[in-house]
Amino acid sequence: MALFEVNDLTVDVRVGEEWMPALHGASFKVDAGEVLALVGESGSGKSLMAIGSVDLLRSGAQVTGGEVLFEGKDLHNISEDAWRELVGLGIGVLFQDPIGSWDPMMAIGIQSGEGLEEHFGLTREEIEHRVHDALGEVQLPQRRRFMQAFSYEISRGEAQRAILASALLSEPRLLIADEPLSGLDVTVATAVLSIIEDLRRKRGMAMILVTHDLGVVAGVADRVAVVYGGRIVEEGDVTEIFHSPKHPYTAGLLASLPAMGRRLEPIPGDADDISFVPDWCAFAARCQYAIRGCHDSVPDLKKSGTGAVRCIRSHELELRGVGS
Repeated sequence: MALFEVNDLTVDVRVGEEWMPALHGASFKVDAGEVLALVGESGSGKSLMAIGSVDLLRSGAQVTGGEVLFEGKDLHNISEDAWRELVGLGIGVLFQDPIGSWDPMMAIGIQSGEGLEEHFGLTREEIEHRVHDALGEVQLPQRRRFMQAFSYEISRGEAQRAILASALLSEPRLLIADEPLSGLDVTVATAVLSIIEDLRRKRGMAMILVTHDLGVVAGVADRVAVVYGGRIVEEGDVTEIFHSPKHPYTAGLLASLPAMGRRLEPIPGDADDISFVPDWCAFAARCQYAIRGCHDSVPDLKKSGTGAVRCIRSHELELRGVGS
């Protein structure tokens, strides 16, 4: 049994006064200790998949269907108390906006310990001791200052480390990291990623990493799911995805990576708004390999190699990967 399994997850988003489908039956799973990366351009739907799977979407988006199993229990079909216990203790979440994720009216130390107080019944002294130790684990200096600090008093990088410390307090089995390096400069992002990966390995945690940075994916992921137009268009082992992509969109993402002796090859055109994708291959309008049949219907996600691909021509295309 997979640690975390998502089956046919659908999400709608509000457009004006209407609700429009944005995520179209996403399915993926994560085994214990495994890292799955969800990759794609901004607006592809990868964050909706990750955050929607644990029903933590902000206003303007809502889960409309699907099954999500964590350790065999359906997160969308249990009581609120049971959900709070599973998600609050078994699953840690890092959101895109580390500053906005904190309540600006409450000290970081107090917020960090709320889960421990609710689920473990620890004393205030015990909670403070655990929070203090967790802040040290993520290498925040002057930990006592952060216990009393408010979100508007610290930097974005410090806020992300503090959120990581808070997420790890309950020793979760799964960490969902939604663009955890967004908005950080290169030096800070490298340090934060190193801390996340080091703590994940030490604790044996699984992770769902949402990112558009393929360099990060290559360094930490075991498997990759490529997202476009609210659907997974390719998924598989990270080595196979990088060296032998089966979907033209995946190949396009890899071609945009900087490499010695090769010019960057940007994907032509712009992605459609996720709430207005067509009833056929969403990538067809940007794809150099598109044929008439690509506009007939949405291709099925079919098994290929170690994973699967959503393309009617995948069996005949020879696409370039990294190093080819």
